[in-house]
Amino acid sequence: MVRRFLVSVLSVLMVLSIMASVRAMPPITDKLHLKVATIEGESPETVDPAWCYDTASGELIFNVYDTLITFDGEHMDRYLPSIAENWTIQQINETSPEGLHWYYRYTFQIRPGVKFYDTLGHVYDLTPQDVEFSFEREMVQDRAGGPQWMFYEPLLNGKEADYINGVSYNLTNTADIIKVGEMIDHAVESNSTHVWFNLAFPGAYPQFIQILCQSWSSILSKQWINNYVIGELGRKDWPGDWGDYTGWINYHSPGVSPLDNPTPIMCGSGPFMLETLNYTDQYWTIVRNVNYWRGWPADFPKIGPTAPAGWVDRVTVTWKYTWEDRKTMFLAGDLDIVAVPRMYIPEMYKDYSMGILQDGIRCIYPLPLLCVNVVFGFNHYVASSDFQKVYPCGTFAEDGIPADFFGNSNWGMYIRKAFAYAFDYNRYNQEVYYGEAFNSATAIIPGQPYYDPSVKGYCFNLTKAEEYFKIVPGLWETGFTLTILYFTGNIKLQIAAEILRDNIALLNNPKFHIEIASTDWKSFLRACGPYWYTYLALNLFIPGWCLDYSDPYNVVYPFYHSGGMFATLIAYSNPEMDILIDDAAKTVNETERAKIFKEIQELAVEDCPYIGFYTPFYRHFERSWVVGWYYNPIYPGEYAYNIWKWYYVPHALLDTSTQPTSSLLPYDVNYDGKVDIKDVSTTAKSFGATPGPPIHPRWVFRCDFNNDRKIDIKDVSAVAKSFGKTSTPWTYP
Repeated sequence: MVRRFLVSVLSVLMVLSIMASVRAMPPITDKLHLKVATIEGESPETVDPAWCYDTASGELIFNVYDTLITFDGEHMDRYLPSIAENWTIQQINETSPEGLHWYYRYTFQIRPGVKFYDTLGHVYDLTPQDVEFSFEREMVQDRAGGPQWMFYEPLLNGKEADYINGVSYNLTNTADIIKVGEMIDHAVESNSTHVWFNLAFPGAYPQFIQILCQSWSSILSKQWINNYVIGELGRKDWPGDWGDYTGWINYHSPGVSPLDNPTPIMCGSGPFMLETLNYTDQYWTIVRNVNYWRGWPADFPKIGPTAPAGWVDRVTVTWKYTWEDRKTMFLAGDLDIVAVPRMYIPEMYKDYSMGILQDGIRCIYPLPLLCVNVVFGFNHYVASSDFQKVYPCGTFAEDGIPADFFGNSNWGMYIRKAFAYAFDYNRYNQEVYYGEAFNSATAIIPGQPYYDPSVKGYCFNLTKAEEYFKIVPGLWETGFTLTILYFTGNIKLQIAAEILRDNIALLNNPKFHIEIASTDWKSFLRACGPYWYTYLALNLFIPGWCLDYSDPYNVVYPFYHSGGMFATLIAYSNPEMDILIDDAAKTVNETERAKIFKEIQELAVEDCPYIGFYTPFYRHFERSWVVGWYYNPIYPGEYAYNIWKWYYVPHALLDTSTQPTSSLLPYDVNYDGKVDIKDVSTTAKSFGATPGPPIHPRWVFRCDFNNDRKIDIKDVSAVAKSFGKTSTPWTYP
């Protein structure tokens, strides 16, 4: 009797304890309005897909316009039909009317019944001619510093309108203007049902399929441009009429997009329509296109029995607030998603070391960014300068370096490898990225196709560094002085220089000297001269490279090809590497491409033109009522079609301090308001899956309940423990 009483009392106390730990989270603010705050000043530059080459603009365009095809959820190498219902890639052997050799043809069947909309009431049918017009308008506009090279390269084997297929064209010469216009016109063709692209690139250019998923491949309405932009507003835009092929030049390389000046205007076929873009108050708002051809809720990503269940009517993105303001508003529930600078990440936690978040928020981590930052680029030829004593090629001296210190064909490689082994990669990661970055062997980084983890790079090893220094005839005995210059305020460069200085000093060779000098930016440029890269032995300020598309060709060309931007800056050239990179761009067979890219990675490690490739990890912070968000590194920002706001019981309403599960994803995998065998089964089937790279075939991001980017026993156990629990499904207000 006493025993039963004690058990009953304990049971009651346990229930009361559980009830005491429940603290209703703030009610969902504006259930149908998604509010996002990005970093200060990150405003869109344009609303024109032909002008867009920044992520802030791309985020807005991505939500308003459609492309021919789209990425399948988190996959960057798997595609879903969009404006195109299906497509084929065909090898051909034809000649254009202008004499270009066409090697491949990409053909797309255009979906019928799609319409363009804007908030002013304009409605237009989408036709194959709109698709052709959109891409030709891109190449006609060809704005300076824009993304059009991604069309000129595959379609015309060139880089811009005045350089096609190895020939330079004078765009003030009528004959050249006509020929370039004809080549652009015939590169993209259409009929009543299809659009096709004729590739003059000597190969399949497999990365073209990814380019077509991006914001710069958005489809515009030709009728809207002619009737509204040109006709009603009187703005100067290309009407899509080729005529005698001389008029297009009047619309080439404009100073500003006609869709931005004097006010931004958009008319897309996508899930949202532009309501406001206010540069004064620093925000933009888009509203739901209720007639969107895909329908509502979103029709992808569908994974097994899982699919989106709700939507939002309005999305606002602002770049107005300081971090302190963003933090206050986010924790109060006035913002749904915020950008958190790396240095302030601990402020999102009650206990950072234990991973206990502030009440009402969720963090998904680790998320690798699709960008690569490099620490050092070894300049293969160094001119003399005021801050670095430079001797003739092959001449060592303790107070300077020879001009070919890093580039000598006989021993330069050994010096590069010695420095590579003298760098402390872990220290740099901790001091610069707070340990939240991945150090890869080459510019091909995790998350890209053909990244090969079996290719190993360099590690901090002073024994190996000394070994390679001693291979170079006379260097160990003579010594050197290398000056590393950085501009004041660039902490990354300062830390890198200090690491190298400290470690070279540990070699116990008193004739080896690393000196560090700093100056302001203007003085830095003045000291370096007009061709700054020839004056620096170590290029410590090569910028990070954010990929235009998720194909390794987009990084190996700029970093390793003799014609690439960064390779040119450090005078790196290897004919074998050039051949491999050119072959990678031509080859479509997956097995052959994987083999080529592995050889590129191996050669890149062997040649060692750079050291210190880092891919920072990203933490996504959202309110715990945000549902449906997933991570695709190539997205320019938030894609709102898949997102809605909803609390799910049992864990979404709990106090984080006593119930850390309150920050987890809902256990109701298919969002039907109950945790049943379907949810357990889906999670169990996904056991062991990760997003890679490559993405595991059983990966279901909705089953990663604890947001750690892997599906393991913790996830299976969590959903099993909640079996039978129910909640009210999402409903439209």
